Amino acid sequence: MTSTGSEPPELPERPEFPAPQQPGAPGAQQGGPAPEWGWVRPQAVLQTVETEPLEYHRLLRGVANYRWWKPLLLLLLSAVYFGIFTVIISIAFVPILMTDPAYLEGIVSGEGDVLDTQVPVSVLLSLVSIIIMIPSVILAMLTLGMRPTGRIWSVAGRIRWGLLGRVSLAALLAVIVMNVAGIALEIAMDPASLMETAETSSSGADFDWTAAWTSLILVVLLVPLQATAEEVVFRGLFMQVLGSWLKSPWFGIIIPSVGFALAHIYDIWGLLAVGALGLVAGWVTWRTGGLEAAIAIHIVNNLIAFGFMTFAVGGETAQVEATGGPGSFIGSLVGYALFIWLVLRIFRKHGYGRSRIDLVQVPVTEPALAGGAPMTGGGAPQGPQQHG
Repeated sequence: MTSTGSEPPELPERPEFPAPQQPGAPGAQQGGPAPEWGWVRPQAVLQTVETEPLEYHRLLRGVANYRWWKPLLLLLLSAVYFGIFTVIISIAFVPILMTDPAYLEGIVSGEGDVLDTQVPVSVLLSLVSIIIMIPSVILAMLTLGMRPTGRIWSVAGRIRWGLLGRVSLAALLAVIVMNVAGIALEIAMDPASLMETAETSSSGADFDWTAAWTSLILVVLLVPLQATAEEVVFRGLFMQVLGSWLKSPWFGIIIPSVGFALAHIYDIWGLLAVGALGLVAGWVTWRTGGLEAAIAIHIVNNLIAFGFMTFAVGGETAQVEATGGPGSFIGSLVGYALFIWLVLRIFRKHGYGRSRIDLVQVPVTEPALAGGAPMTGGGAPQGPQQHG
């Protein structure tokens, strides 16, 4: 018998969900995981936890959503921003450089001095080209969401101005001792050097006093920022990037110090002195939990060095390779030893912290869920605690 009616329309196929199975039924999965579908998978649950106490060189590990590659990206992005700012500064300075064609021609030909205090525009350009490292690093941290950006200054998330003021007095005393001891040792080792310095002093007929005073004003205004910028990069950025991967602080102290020394044009004794400054600045940064002591010794050292150069106290008004001999280097070691001793006394007396605890978010583990651990789904709050 054949059917005379029409065939019923075909319905669209629907996904077949597995039917619930009774325990003990044939084919039932005993103790197996329940089926999981992508569109109904629950969102990962996070909980807010405290980091371990982080010393200065480890502070990047306290940023929200830390990953091992983020410090490297911070380094690269800082370099990109620095390059952009350098191009902007170079373009902005073209009209200013045109006011001194002789200096511009010397720089283009490679025969002139990049930094000469008898040419104030060279002082301005040289210092500003370094100062832009500060906004480069801060802007890179903001771009990557590494907040608070104040962690680049200290474990307190800011500059500790009281500490900076106290260690600045210590730095002044140390640099005075350093220069007095260095000059005395140089004279003792080579008495003829005193006569050579006197013959090339600022009493020469070609010395331009107007240029010297103009350069001095620029030095007083800009050297504190220039020295701070170098500390932000060499004792801040580099130390924290290395410290995010390597727990020992010595990697972040020694490696940037070598780079800091090689960034200068001095002879062997000058490079050793700069390297010693880098080591001392790196160690006190780690030991005090911030850049304040390093900034203080760097600023005072540069102010006095630029002051000597401005008035040709050492016989030169430009930055040159020869910066002294073994006597000057030994004198610098004496001054740095005094500075370290004074900084430690100040730090212990006033009880500043040298570590920081951040609040970060991590996925909740099953035992934590079972125990009713506190949970939150918002952004990681930053609630630092300083520890001595």
